[in-house]
Amino acid sequence: MAATQRSNRDRKNADPAKRAAGDAGSEPLKRSRAEKPSTDETHEKAKDAISERRRPAAESTGRGRRVAAPAVTPNWIAPVAVVLLIVGLIYLVTYYLSSATLPLPIGDWNLLVGFGALAMGGVTLMFWK
Repeated sequence: MAATQRSNRDRKNADPAKRAAGDAGSEPLKRSRAEKPSTDETHEKAKDAISERRRPAAESTGRGRRVAAPAVTPNWIAPVAVVLLIVGLIYLVTYYLSSATLPLPIGDWNLLVGFGALAMGGVTLMFWK
């Protein structure tokens, strides 16, 4: 019986949570906050180290946050997109109003040409900022 009690006591002492709670007469584990920095401080230090390395790639504000550099859109993107959209629309309207005889004698492939021009206009608008 004494051996059973001793093994139970050893198991309780082996568990850090129970040892900290003071079971079986052991002293609770005491750690001061000065020994181990909090995880928030560690994360902030890591963020600062990363931002120091990446500083040339982005503009930095005074509070340590990075701001993306303003994107420059070429002047020709918007006009080209609008022209492609209008040409595609006019092409399709002409095809339907002429009962499939205009603008080119390629049959139903005119639909592909018209919708292709519309799609290219839409794709071009994706690059406009």
